[in-house]
Amino acid sequence: MKHQKVFIRSLIIAAVLLFVLPSLTCEAQRSTGRHYEKSVFGKSRKSKPIDDKIKGRGAAAKAMKEQARKQDARKKAGDKTMGQQKQRHLQIQSTETQQRMLNNQKNTEAKYKAKKQKQKKDQSKPKKRKYKKP
Repeated sequence: MKHQKVFIRSLIIAAVLLFVLPSLTCEAQRSTGRHYEKSVFGKSRKSKPIDDKIKGRGAAAKAMKEQARKQDARKKAGDKTMGQQKQRHLQIQSTETQQRMLNNQKNTEAKYKAKKQKQKKDQSKPKKRKYKKP
């Protein structure tokens, strides 16, 4: 009889330990999760995103700067040739066509400016709240 009571008590304690304790998180497990986050995401997931600019060292940095310089030079040359092509295209046209093209350009710029001003005004206005009457 006494052995049965001891056996039942130990069985109940074992069952409680099996079902209750695994649901609790251990502090050691919690810290390993943080270490994993740091290794994967950098500082932590909640921190600011890492800057996309990669700074190289030594010869790599020098090559990157040289590449950026050449890219800027190509862009500048492309813009210059584009302007020259526009001027040439305008000169080829007859005088009436030139006037029409210039007027169209002015009208387009005016419409674009008005659209931008309207967008800016709409953004600056606070939205009115509609109150419901009870």
